[in-house]
Amino acid sequence: MNKSAKKSGNEDRDRGGDRTRAAGKIADRRVQKSRKLLSDALVSLVLEKGYDEVSIQDIIDRANVGRSTFYSHYENKEQLLLFGHEHLRALSLRDAGRPLDFLPFYRHLAEMHELARKLLSAEKSERVLTRSLEDILQGSICRLYAPRLATEEGALFMLRCEAAAAALVRLMTSWVNKGMPCSPERMAEESTALLQRVLADERVATSARPCVHGAR
Repeated sequence: MNKSAKKSGNEDRDRGGDRTRAAGKIADRRVQKSRKLLSDALVSLVLEKGYDEVSIQDIIDRANVGRSTFYSHYENKEQLLLFGHEHLRALSLRDAGRPLDFLPFYRHLAEMHELARKLLSAEKSERVLTRSLEDILQGSICRLYAPRLATEEGALFMLRCEAAAAALVRLMTSWVNKGMPCSPERMAEESTALLQRVLADERVATSARPCVHGAR
């Protein structure tokens, strides 16, 4: 094969690779657009009539997409609900040795107060959300503190970790249901103190970020 033919072949492969990457980006944008339409539709419907009263047909009608589009992304509306709040997991991600910061959780809840109240007042969505939040927090606590433990402490720590996550979620949901009587900053401080008490570990307090006192 001469040099010109080899160069032509390389250019064809490059163009083919560019077309593939471009097609992939277009497909990704379409997926993101469809998911946003469905998520926005669910949010607006929940605010109107509550989560338990919303059907998949309601969602696809509001989003103006086909049923096949919905099921290509989600198996049910519970999965759609969790996708809409998956960013909460990113709020809690910390490398080992970095503190668990509760303030982003509380600020997020404050920003979406009415939606949070509606979701937590409906039996099905309350169950789905609290279970998801407990999983997120339990995983974050384990990643942060488990590496510091001796092997023999592991079993007891896991029990405390599960209890701490449940207590923290109860604190958050009670705050929402009672109309958010304290500031997000104050609630973040209270959550850090609660975690310290449940884990019986002074390192929670010493590693926590300082927060500004809010309303009492």
